[in-house]
Amino acid sequence: MPEPDQAARRPSCLILHGLGGGPYELGPLIEALKADGFRLAAPILPGHEGPGPVMPHSSWHDWAAAVEKAYDELAAAGGPVAVMGFSTGGTLGLYLAHRRPVARLVLLAPFLAIRYSRLIPIRPAAYLRLASRVLPNLRRRPPAVRDREMKRHCAASARYRTFSLHATLSALELIEEVKRLVPTIRTPTLIIQGRLDTVVEPRAAVWLRDHLGSDEKQLVILSRSDHLVALDCQRDRVIALTRDFLLG
Repeated sequence: MPEPDQAARRPSCLILHGLGGGPYELGPLIEALKADGFRLAAPILPGHEGPGPVMPHSSWHDWAAAVEKAYDELAAAGGPVAVMGFSTGGTLGLYLAHRRPVARLVLLAPFLAIRYSRLIPIRPAAYLRLASRVLPNLRRRPPAVRDREMKRHCAASARYRTFSLHATLSALELIEEVKRLVPTIRTPTLIIQGRLDTVVEPRAAVWLRDHLGSDEKQLVILSRSDHLVALDCQRDRVIALTRDFLLG
């Protein structure tokens, strides 16, 4: 059981999953925070409700509206609200922190650039827009996690067997919107990034740390983790870092 002083400082937590995923992407972290007595909300973003197997089109404007609604419901109960976002959920968390008084931000592998996109002379949105006209739904790749048991668990939990390029293009639009807001965001922020990430560009986490307007910001690089850091082989460290930061 938590100590009384910790219970008094414990914020409510809004947990945001990634593009094409669901709360299962943060499963061990959610369970650990529940066990610690945190009040949680982990909404499923519009266009991610299932049942699949084809992922429908959805827009970042719809995701952001749902996230704001979930935040307002938590805030209405009283007390501070922290936000934890994975991948595109992290991008949404940054957008929300610009629009609401978020107490603390935990960003897990935040999606601010596609991995290796800096090596391609064409902007990702340009070639994905062309590709979406021919093949709007791509076959889903295996989960980006090195832990074999968690890879199987994640694959079994996924609702979709395809990935919507239209939704991906909308996520890229969200990134452009958020990047210009980053210097104005003053929320205390913890960024956790896998060095072996095969989905998002790890260097973007460094950029984020350097450009955030917050006076309290920390970047932790996990040397053995891929994109799904909350499921991968260093997930216990993700839990410990998050718990300590939320109670800091």
